[in-house]
Amino acid sequence: MEKTKFEELVGQSLKKIPYRFLKKMANIAIIVQEEPTEFQKEKSGYSSLGSLLGLYEGVPQIQRGYYNRAIPDKITFFQNNIEEAANNDEEKIKQIIEETIWHEIGHHFGLEEKEIQKRIQVKKPFSEKNMISLEEFKQLDLRIAAILKAEKVEGTDKLLALEIDLGGEKRQLIAGIGQQYPPELLIGKKIVVVANLEPKEIKGKLSEGMLLAVDSDQGPILLVPEGEVPPGSKIK
Repeated sequence: MEKTKFEELVGQSLKKIPYRFLKKMANIAIIVQEEPTEFQKEKSGYSSLGSLLGLYEGVPQIQRGYYNRAIPDKITFFQNNIEEAANNDEEKIKQIIEETIWHEIGHHFGLEEKEIQKRIQVKKPFSEKNMISLEEFKQLDLRIAAILKAEKVEGTDKLLALEIDLGGEKRQLIAGIGQQYPPELLIGKKIVVVANLEPKEIKGKLSEGMLLAVDSDQGPILLVPEGEVPPGSKIK
């Protein structure tokens, strides 16, 4: 693989790192190198065994003091070793790059190896979805809706049929929030909905959109506007 293509894959993997991590990665350089030097292998304990895929060199954040004007920390990807480990399969190369960047970022933050491996597993939900463009995102019609009526869908434990006001237009939504939200407490509540989702029949009832909620350990938590906004307000 050409180095420019490999660097492009590294860049794509960095875009999948959640912003809450990236914004804390100050003064750090990302390097692509064909192979590790003997010094780098010895420093990492790979002088005789194993294949070094990536390397963090610097001062972990938990050990830093005054850091102004310091030499940048460095994360190096070793292209030949990664390609060999992936048997030159591009999809496997992408996977190894993503796991390597998480591993070395863990060292940058001063995490222990066991904690790093745990984080590598946790990160998967952030990287399994394909990136979309701004234009694709703009195709979503996100709006504020007011709940006018709410009732249990017969024969189910968690489905509610909601009648909503989208600003002069009434619609029905079917939502799986009945175990967290009693119907009577939803009347008048403002919610966020995807207004241009293709209608779908659920349990014999037509759902004309989808409300947005956070998936938590306690179940879905509705997204609601902080201030008073009229039904139909568009979210940008």
